[in-house]
Amino acid sequence: MPFLIDTHCHIHFPAFDANREMLLAHLANHDIWAMTIGTGTKNSEAGIAFAEKHDTIFATVGLHPDHVTSDYHDHQEGEKPEAMVKAEQLIKIAKTSKKCVAIGECGLDWYRLSEDPTVLAEQKVKQEVIFREHLKAARELDLPLVIHCREALPRLAELLRGCHSDGWKPRGVVHSFTGTWIEAQPLLELGFFLGINGIATFPPKKQQDPETVLNRVIERMPLEQLLLETDAPYLAPVPHRGEQNEPANVRFVAEHIAKRRGISVEDVAKQTTENARKLFGI
Repeated sequence: MPFLIDTHCHIHFPAFDANREMLLAHLANHDIWAMTIGTGTKNSEAGIAFAEKHDTIFATVGLHPDHVTSDYHDHQEGEKPEAMVKAEQLIKIAKTSKKCVAIGECGLDWYRLSEDPTVLAEQKVKQEVIFREHLKAARELDLPLVIHCREALPRLAELLRGCHSDGWKPRGVVHSFTGTWIEAQPLLELGFFLGINGIATFPPKKQQDPETVLNRVIERMPLEQLLLETDAPYLAPVPHRGEQNEPANVRFVAEHIAKRRGISVEDVAKQTTENARKLFGI
C-alpha cells in the first residue's frame, strides 16, 4: 500500500494536459496513489481510460450536481457535461473497468441556485432526482458514493437516512467537507467518511465562531472515518494557496491534520490509507 492516497482529484482533466507526466512523477516520488473523479459521463469515461493506464490511479463515474441546474462551467474541466443522467448510464460505464471504484461525484449543490422561490424549489427537486439516480447505481453495483454537497448538508443527511428506511445503507464519502461539527455528526453516525482537503489549511474567517470552524471537526471526528484529498486542480493548500493544485499536495493536508490532532503524520497516513482501502477496495 502507498504512504498516502488522494481520494479526490481530477488529474485527467484538460487543466493538466501540459504537466500531467510531471505530476505523476511527483506522486511516485512521494509514494502517493490517487483517485481521479468524474463530473460528467464523457469525462468519467476519460478518467476510467486514464486509470486503466496507471496502476496507482483509480476512477469514478458521476455527474456533478452543479451541472444539473447551473450554466456555470469551469473550462479546466474540459467540455461542459450534460444536465442529466440515468442510473443505467452510470452502471454501464462503471462496468467497463474494475478501476472504476465508486459512483460520483454526485449530490447537492445549492450555491448557484435561483433567488426566485419557485425556480429554487424546482432546481432543488432536479438535483435530488439526479442524485437518486446515482444512489440507484451505487446500490445496484454495491459501490460507494463520492458525494459533493455545498450548502445542503442537513438535506443530504435526510436523504441518506431515507435510504436506511428503504432497507439499504449506502456507504461513501462527503468530499471537500467544510461544514460544522453539528453538520458532521449526522453523516458520521450514518457511517460516512468525510473528505478533508486544502481548505482545512486556510485561516478561519474573521470573527467566525470557533465552534463552527473546520478544525473542530478535524479534532473531534473519528480518525477511522477521515479521508484525505486535494480536489486538484482546485483548492491548493497552504503553502501553495492560489497556485494550481496537484495530487501530491495531499501530504500538506496530512501534515495539517496531524498537527490539529497532536499525532504524527505517519499515524494520519496509516489510518487514512487504510480507510481509503476499506471504502474503495483499492
